Amino acid sequence: MSMAELMRAVASLPAEQQNELAAFLLHLRLQHDPAWRTEMARRIDDNEPTHWTTLEDWKKELAASGEEG
Repeated sequence: MSMAELMRAVASLPAEQQNELAAFLLHLRLQHDPAWRTEMARRIDDNEPTHWTTLEDWKKELAASGEEG
């Protein structure tokens, strides 16, 4: 499949599937970013609860940014 064919196929997808594909592509891109991987490992290994984000706070931040799903 050529890039043009792939782009046409993606353009014809419903918005929800385009969003899912965009998230997947971002995930792939970030997996190749050593700085991002290092930062995520640091955050996952952080044992200090005061540094953690609650689900409620995350939802508020997401809503404030206008990116609610």
